[in-house]
Amino acid sequence: MIQSSQFYGYTVMSSLMSQIRSLFRPVSKVRGSNNNSEAFLRKVRLCLLTAVAGYDNKHTKYSTRISPKWVYGDDACFLSVTDSSYVLGVADGVGGWRSYGVDPGRFSRAVMKNCERVVNSGRFIPDKLEVLIAQCYEDVLNSKELILGSATLCIVSLQRNEHRVYGASLGDSGYLIIREGHVIQRSAHQKHSFNTPFQLSCPPTLHSRRFHCDLPNQAAQTSVEVKPGDVIIVGTDGLFDNLTESMILQEVKTIELLANCTIDSLKQCATRLVEQARSAAFAPDFVSPFASEARRYGINIAGGVPGDITVILGLVIEEKPSPTSNHVKETRSSLNHHHHHHHRYHHHLLFQPNRSLSCFELNYNKFHSFVSSSSTLPTSSTSTNTATSFSSKLSRTYSCP
Repeated sequence: MIQSSQFYGYTVMSSLMSQIRSLFRPVSKVRGSNNNSEAFLRKVRLCLLTAVAGYDNKHTKYSTRISPKWVYGDDACFLSVTDSSYVLGVADGVGGWRSYGVDPGRFSRAVMKNCERVVNSGRFIPDKLEVLIAQCYEDVLNSKELILGSATLCIVSLQRNEHRVYGASLGDSGYLIIREGHVIQRSAHQKHSFNTPFQLSCPPTLHSRRFHCDLPNQAAQTSVEVKPGDVIIVGTDGLFDNLTESMILQEVKTIELLANCTIDSLKQCATRLVEQARSAAFAPDFVSPFASEARRYGINIAGGVPGDITVILGLVIEEKPSPTSNHVKETRSSLNHHHHHHHRYHHHLLFQPNRSLSCFELNYNKFHSFVSSSSTLPTSSTSTNTATSFSSKLSRTYSCP
């Protein structure tokens, strides 16, 4: 009797354990499917839906006329697509060179043109952006035609297979990565002093003075993992000097709330960012990011900073299967087609803010022969603008001797 009871108890326990195991079996399958789905997502290649908008402050009227590709005043930018990455770049020519008879836009355009060429040539490592900057910079220095000037810049690379964005910025051009209404990555602004950002430079060869030495490897570098739905904003100081982070986030919400964002809605968002930055630049009582920075240096000013504005807006999406084997070329062709639809905003520049030049003497035949010191060139001269308290105060404080 005891033995039968033990056997019965054992049978009941075995049955219970079997049922318990059967209950956990579906959970294990679900867990396995999650792992498989995560692995599948990692295999999905990412793409970037992009739009570009800008504002040239040297003109008095709005215009949609075709002009040099992605050039807004002294700003320039590029976008290249390869099989492994998307590469976005902006450069802002330093306006102080104009007082020396030098067109500031030539240097920024040359840097961006060389960056685009290096990326498309295959001499490009997506996670080594400082090498890309060094390559294109060396090409500018060694060009047959001497191109004087300096520029801040920012380059961002999306690794399509790794789901990772790499960024490198020198000076106050920069980028933001936004996810679900929050900034998950922001580039650092580099400056020697107030209104004197780091910059790549090409001064006259026999210039007798020594200046700050800003090299490609001094660029602030970051990386972050991204996923579909993330928003990338790359821009010059015309955007970040005039719009606060919260203002940018509020505008980006319009595309984050869309179930299916189109290229048109992305263009509209980029355009609104430029329009808001332009409006803030001429708002006399607005405490802009530039004004806040000035106050930290003991300069009590208000208002924005009129100037060129460039914005590249990108939305991370999953790559859709292409019916053709030549997907990259078709994508690039499509992007080039969109160049002719980017709006170009023009407005008369009542006041151009001063910006100190930061450059250095160099040997044009040897890329690494740089000379550094703490001197800076005098700031550029400015036109008088009594429309805002900001312009009048800054012109008195920082005008050329």
